[in-house]
Amino acid sequence: MTDIDTVLTMINNPTRRRILQALVREPHYPLQLSKELGVSQQAVMKNLDLLERSGMVVSHRETSTIGPMRTMYEPTTEFTLVIDMRGCMFTARMVEGWHEEDGKEQVMPKADGLEQVRKAIADLDAEIDAIHAQLSELMGRRERMISEAMSRLDGDPFQYVHRNLMYNLLNRPTAPMEEVAADVVPGRERMKNTIEEIESAMNADN
Repeated sequence: MTDIDTVLTMINNPTRRRILQALVREPHYPLQLSKELGVSQQAVMKNLDLLERSGMVVSHRETSTIGPMRTMYEPTTEFTLVIDMRGCMFTARMVEGWHEEDGKEQVMPKADGLEQVRKAIADLDAEIDAIHAQLSELMGRRERMISEAMSRLDGDPFQYVHRNLMYNLLNRPTAPMEEVAADVVPGRERMKNTIEEIESAMNADN
């Protein structure tokens, strides 16, 4: 799967986003995209080249019944991009799309006819919205917990090094404490003292 920095670089351009919106629907060739998007074929080719070199799309030659062979483009991957920016938290991560080979059974709603399919999709969209709402509530609880913990380091004698270490410890809760501290605090002795001072502040009311 393409790395998140590459994806963010690629999708920051509105023309590339529109190209991807077309390609996820079905494979397209450059002239077709140019006409559909109202963008010059030169601009389309430039952005397709960037997308292909990034690994987000792939091209192949295809015979046409109404002219010469065409170069068709289609996406190479599926993913969900999640960005959280809240008090005491910034994360950007990619979740790979579901694949049949994952071994998980995917239950599909039964629907016959256009209206039934549209209704089934609307129901799925409502479920997705409910999951997003639940996620937002959980992230809010996480944010409050971190903010309350960080407030223990307000004022003297705590410095930036204490707050920076605390922030990293709380946002990497499953990593060993000394491993996190080694990444942000120079010097083993200072690292050890900083951890002890933070722990003392957290236990002050106990």
